[in-house]
Amino acid sequence: MTGYQDYLIVLSPPENIVNRVKQLKDFSYHKIGEFESLYAKANIVIQPWPRKKPVWIEPLIRKLVRDLQSLPPVVLDINGFGFFDQQVYQTIYAKLNSTPATKVWFKLLRKFFNTPAFEPHITIARNLPNEDFKKLWPFFKGLKWNEPFKIEQLTILKREMIGHDKTYKVLREIPFNQKLNFNEFTYSKLKAPFSTLNKVNLQQISLF
Repeated sequence: MTGYQDYLIVLSPPENIVNRVKQLKDFSYHKIGEFESLYAKANIVIQPWPRKKPVWIEPLIRKLVRDLQSLPPVVLDINGFGFFDQQVYQTIYAKLNSTPATKVWFKLLRKFFNTPAFEPHITIARNLPNEDFKKLWPFFKGLKWNEPFKIEQLTILKREMIGHDKTYKVLREIPFNQKLNFNEFTYSKLKAPFSTLNKVNLQQISLF
């Protein structure tokens, strides 16, 4: 097992969002005590890469540096809170507003990782027993939080598989293409299928 590490691919929000999430975690701690994800820094998980050797990861990172130049920084908007119902356990998270623009951006990002569709979110309290969830959810359900923010790079985290320190640390931050504008880029991608369809229709009409 020596030489293997766990990696995690995430989007890291700016410090103002990170600090607000930490405040919410601290509030939750005072309500229910320790819980999973209490000490985790706020992020949007894209994909885990568990049990990998660094020699396998290095070429993947080099490819990502090239691939991510095809994407602009992403503009996201927090829109309240939700929870994942896992029957025995529940997870409370900050919801991200889903729009056609963000959907197409995440779809393009997922292609680099062969990741299936998922709901981007920022976890607040993970895997809460039902009793703790019932103490916290009324507060989060009534709490308003609407705040836009921008993410300019993708972050690769890593942690050792052996040893006592199980916290993830930043391995690499890979920037998106600063020359691309999020709104213009996503609009062009959303418009493309319509343009292609129109072109096909015109070709068909010209045959008659």
